[in-house]
Amino acid sequence: KEKRVKILGLVTLSLLFLIQFGIAQDASSGAKSPEAGNAYNDGLDLAKRGDFKSAVPKFKEAVSVDPNFYEAHYMLGLSQKRLKNYNEAENSFKKAIEANSKFEKAFIALGNLQTAQEEFDSAINTYNAVISFNDQSERAYFGVGNVYYKKKNYDQAIPSLKKATELNDNYDSAFNILGLCQEKQNQLTEAEVSFQSAIKVSRKNSAKGQYSFRLGGIQSKLRKYKAAEASYLDALKLSKSQSIIGGANFGLGEVYKQLGQSQKAIEYFRKAARNRQWKAAAEYEID
Repeated sequence: KEKRVKILGLVTLSLLFLIQFGIAQDASSGAKSPEAGNAYNDGLDLAKRGDFKSAVPKFKEAVSVDPNFYEAHYMLGLSQKRLKNYNEAENSFKKAIEANSKFEKAFIALGNLQTAQEEFDSAINTYNAVISFNDQSERAYFGVGNVYYKKKNYDQAIPSLKKATELNDNYDSAFNILGLCQEKQNQLTEAEVSFQSAIKVSRKNSAKGQYSFRLGGIQSKLRKYKAAEASYLDALKLSKSQSIIGGANFGLGEVYKQLGQSQKAIEYFRKAARNRQWKAAAEYEID
């Protein structure tokens, strides 16, 4: 029985890897030779086990045999990215795109890498290239909106993020960044709705905790103190992040201060003061 459970666990991990990267389980859709296909599948097996260092030579072998094997270029790029070889990963994603000019996964991976490397103009061009051949790509619209958010061009970010949530109403990351942009633009009522949507569709408690903390901040600004209290308490319950916990305690202190409950406010400010990030602000409020 224990052996069967272990086998099922390994199968589940493999399936999660395949789903995460959106890759085929074999090389039938991209390889043009058995040699390239075999090397690719060997690389996949290694990558699924997290051995990206050993996977890289296999994917390199596949593309050396078949330079137009776009899936192998893509997986090579993902493996190189995992190894923090970012320049090599960018080159591999570009080669995948050269081999297949509508290979969306490679475009998105390239855009995400360019965003992480703060190559913002290049990232926007990459995401827009996807939209040019697939105007239903929520990931491309999110990518554009996220770049504008990072550039602090919040008014430009909002339309793309809204489009992403329209195309996929379960896209919690898009609702989250949309809410942050709306807050920056002082669109507080809209931001409240966005964070509520993010909480509703998110499957991870850690994310729900973060979104609840942000929702509490918006509701406090809107003077919806009882709603803010509930959101901050949810953040404390759901999050394990010390920064979020400290912030939620500080937020509760502010809420109870506004509600005239001084002793309760001091209690939560003292809890917030245990966190280095919130210590100075909390001690100021206590004083």
